Amino acid sequence: MRKAITILLLFLILPQMGVAQGNEASDEGPGIGAWQYGDPQDYGFDPIKLKQAADAVGEIGGRQGLVIVRDGVIVYEDYWSNTYHQATPAWRNVSFSAAKSFASALVGIAVQNDLLAIEDQVSQYHSPEASGLRPGTTIHHLLTMSSGGTLVIKPSTRRPSRKTDNPPRGTGIDYMRVIKPENGTPDGYGTTLAPGKQFFYDGEPADHLANVLAAATGMSSRAYTWQALLEPMGIENFNFQPEGIDSQDNTRMAGSIEVSVRDLARLGQLWLNQGRWNGEQLVNAEFVRQAVSSSPTNPDYGFLWWLNTSGRPLPSAPSNLYYASGAFGQLAYVLPDQNIVIATMGFTPDRPPNITRNIWEAIQPGLPLK
Repeated sequence: MRKAITILLLFLILPQMGVAQGNEASDEGPGIGAWQYGDPQDYGFDPIKLKQAADAVGEIGGRQGLVIVRDGVIVYEDYWSNTYHQATPAWRNVSFSAAKSFASALVGIAVQNDLLAIEDQVSQYHSPEASGLRPGTTIHHLLTMSSGGTLVIKPSTRRPSRKTDNPPRGTGIDYMRVIKPENGTPDGYGTTLAPGKQFFYDGEPADHLANVLAAATGMSSRAYTWQALLEPMGIENFNFQPEGIDSQDNTRMAGSIEVSVRDLARLGQLWLNQGRWNGEQLVNAEFVRQAVSSSPTNPDYGFLWWLNTSGRPLPSAPSNLYYASGAFGQLAYVLPDQNIVIATMGFTPDRPPNITRNIWEAIQPGLPLK
């Protein structure tokens, strides 16, 4: 049975929802406190069109939640119950590759604190023998999916379990060295392909950012994630899949996290704020700007964020829209001109061929884009 929570009902129960009382809403979001809420009409939305658009998102199937933020407050949220999810704001969804945009933030925080620079060679922190990356590979190459690849890899994200399942929880998995890359990779990938020559979307090289960050910060990437990003942002409904933490307490940077839709929206808001959070510059502002600018080998990819520069990914969306994206519809769209963040998560095993576009086209009619 479908369950939903909409902003039109939330005004009746705000005191029970843990909304911060006595604080003025900030157009930069909730800081370390709870999200605040606004009437969609006060923020330029037509409530009827907005509800129709949200229902269209739900009809795609497999959705768990949808959160829409404008000017730093939630103007709409909706949740669905299904085989894999409960209809609650605290439910943690498997991020899949949306985790990469959290990884981008972690690098940007290290840049802000002068712990590393994006043009540093990976070998300064993590040897080529251990990483499998070619000499000359930089942090910038890892951020832009242009490293040339590696044969030293970790397994992919574990899919969510059904609510009725009680699967055994696995233990962390270390890197393994494979003989050859997967089918479909460019010639020389992980062996002779020079860094910076070609874009190829592959999370395995990006996972090595965990080792770079551990060396640069003096702590494991898991500990650094909590201390540098999650706690300062007030993120609570977040966890690492057990398989995503290795024997060195380092995490997969390309996946293997579980997070609520509201907290994914915080990440989008952080980028909309140009790295500011709770009155401080958390992520380096120039890093944020570069992260949502076209990289040399792909106009529609920045620093572990997808872009819409060419208009090919989302033809009906603004060209300066950018988004965190994970398989099966884990998305945080950011519309800087409208000061809007849209986050949605779920799991659609029989996903449409382009679920990122399908979800955008479902929600767009409910947005004040003009």
